[in-house]
Formats: sequence, structure tokens, C-alpha cells
Amino acid sequence: MAARARRLLARASRLGLAILGTAVAAAACGVPQDPAPRVLEASALPEELAIPSTTTTSTEAPVPRQSVNLYFVDGEALSEPIQRELATPAGLLASLEALIEGPTEEEAGDGLTSVIPAETVILGSDLSNGVLQVNLAEGTLEQIEGALQSLAIAQLVFTATELPGVEWLWVLIEGEPRALPTDEGDVEAPVGRVHYASLGPPGSVWRP
Repeated sequence: MAARARRLLARASRLGLAILGTAVAAAACGVPQDPAPRVLEASALPEELAIPSTTTTSTEAPVPRQSVNLYFVDGEALSEPIQRELATPAGLLASLEALIEGPTEEEAGDGLTSVIPAETVILGSDLSNGVLQVNLAEGTLEQIEGALQSLAIAQLVFTATELPGVEWLWVLIEGEPRALPTDEGDVEAPVGRVHYASLGPPGSVWRP
């Protein structure tokens, strides 16, 4: 019996030493001993286990553009049409508003001007049967001296009649018709290019 007890004690001693050796080896390898499972941050994962990151590049769609023709003043008459690119849908008034803003620095350097006051305010518009009514704020024409009124209206008429469906321009002031100076005298009605033929650029199309 004593011999058997000694053999069992020797086996237990060897097993304990083996377990202790395994624990020491694990500690030497740096393997953490957690009491329970835990969630690791992605940054804590080894490089070979990390999930590859993807970069999403968002690109904005280009804004559609629309070409319009504007008429400025070159000397004592209208210039050749100047093409501008406007964001679409430009609408009926977009080209007239661009005209009111006047020529760019480059265009002004080429000698182009405008006799339409930059402070001109368009209150509204309406297109019916080829006639574009443009309602301007009070005082617009009064800011333009004498014969230059004809040139200003000619700018509006030639630019407006470049728009699809527009054949005539009827300028209203605060909703009321106003007599406009033309080649044929004052006209209190819709006017067209024919009324300002003397001010049109060389080779301009003689439309209404």
C-alpha cells in the first residue's frame, strides 16, 4: 500500500509541474487570460484580421446649362448677340435679369456697355400668344436720359425675342402700360424688333 501511495503522489507531482509549465509558457507568449468573452475594437485586431476599409467618393452631377443671347450696347447701337450660359431651367426672365446685370469685365474691356440701370427690378412677367409682358418697378425709365430710353428698350426687345415663343415685348410699369419711344414715335402697345430696326446690330434678323 505504501508503495502504491508513493507512485500516485509522484504522478500528481508530475501533472502539477506540466500544468504550471503550460501557464508559464502562455504568459511568456503574451496571451491575455480573460475570465469571459469580450468585444475587441477594430483597431485592436492584428493587421491580418482587420477588415479592409472602403472609401466612397461622392461626385455631384454637373448642372445642366442653357445658352441665351444678350444684346448690349456697342457705340450708338446694339452689339452683336453675346452668348451666356445659364443654369437650367433658365425661365423667361433669366436672360433679361442677366442682361440687367450688364456686361462682364471682359466684355466691358471690349467696349460693350448697357444703358439699362443695374437697379432695374422686374416685378413679374407673362407670356401669351407670342407677347411677353414684363412688369417693371416705378422709376425704371425715368433713370434713363432722353434718347437712351430707345436704346434701353431695344436691348430688352432684342434679348426677349431670342426666347422661344416670344415675338413681341410689352413693357409695363407697376402693371400699367407706358408709352415707349420707338423708331415710329411713342407706342403704348407691344413692340418688336421692327420698332428698333435703326438700333439693331448689323445683319440682325428683322422679326416683329
